[in-house]
Order: sequence, then structure tokens, then C-alpha cells
Amino acid sequence: MRTLVIRNLIGIAIGAAAGAVVFLVMIQGAFRHGHTGLDFNHVLGTMIRGSAEEVTGQSSALGVVGDTAGPTGLYATLIAAGVLLLLHAIFIAPFVRRAWWVQGLVLGAVTTLVVGLVFCGVADARLDTPTGLFGVDSGGRTPLVIILCSLAFGLVATRCYSLIVSQGWWEDTLEDEAAAIEAVAELEPADESLELAEQGPEQGRVGA
Repeated sequence: MRTLVIRNLIGIAIGAAAGAVVFLVMIQGAFRHGHTGLDFNHVLGTMIRGSAEEVTGQSSALGVVGDTAGPTGLYATLIAAGVLLLLHAIFIAPFVRRAWWVQGLVLGAVTTLVVGLVFCGVADARLDTPTGLFGVDSGGRTPLVIILCSLAFGLVATRCYSLIVSQGWWEDTLEDEAAAIEAVAELEPADESLELAEQGPEQGRVGA
């Protein structure tokens, strides 16, 4: 039981981190390329800090750190991803007994609702810049960007989680190695003579 809990905690941590990175790279990349006017990381960090200002000369991490709200948004995204993976482990994985990608689509759908309704709804209510539900006020393609990024998060996070919690991920490979060594040891050696080809078994040694 303890081992299962540890596997789940590690799976949640790694899956959340991998999924969050993919989500941020995609949604911030969409913002940088003009596909959406929603600067997700900046908006999230500003919502938490209450204000933000531009910082010049600061290196970017994943293209999201460029203002004082940047790191806050990054950490908040990682925490939110962890919460979503925890919900996945408690509710989705035990009840949606299908392939990992089916579970990933379900998690992606949940993430879409969280980002589109909760995040965008709070941002629209608290910030001066209108966002609208599913980011409709940030550009016509913003809902599609949110959906694609959320599905990517769900698939990547679920795949990492499913691999890590599976028994095969933790199996010791020593048994397989021992079996391979035993199989090699059981091979019969070839019957080869160390004598020269021109010498027969009855020919005496040189100089005899």
C-alpha cells in the first residue's frame, strides 16, 4: 500500500510538471505568434499578485518570465497542474478504465473547463482588460488555443502518470539480466580443435 502511494505521488509530481511545461510553452507561444491576445502567465500572475510591472534585462524561462508577475504565474501553473493530476488520480483514473489517452482526453476536457470558465471568468471580473469566458474577448481563436493547450496538457500529464504508477515501470531488471546470463551459459560450446589444419591428431609435436 505504501509503495502504491509513493508511486502515485511521484507520478502526480512528474506528470504535473511535464504537462504544465507543455501547456505553458504552447499557450505562451500562441500569444507570442499573435494567435491569441491572452497572455496566460502574465494574467495569472497579476491575478495573484494584484499588480505587475515590466522587467527589462531579465532572462526568460519558457518564454513566460518577463515581468514581476511572471514567476508567480509559473509557480501557480505548476501548483494548479498538481491539483488537476491529484483529481485525475482520485476520480478519473479509477472510474475511466480505458486507455491512457482516453483518460488524457477526459483530463484535457476538465482542464479546458477550468481554464475557460474559472480562470477566464475570474480574470475578466478582477482585471481591467476584458477576457471573457474562454477568452473570447482576447481574440476569436483564443477558445481554440485554450482547448488545444488543455488537451495537450491532459495527454502528456496522463501518459507520464500512467507510466510511473504502472507496475512495469518499477520492476527490477536484474531478473531479466540473470535469465539472459543463464541462457548464454547453457549454450553448448562449439567442438573446435586447437590443432593446426595441416596437423592431424596423430602427428607428433614439432621437434619431438
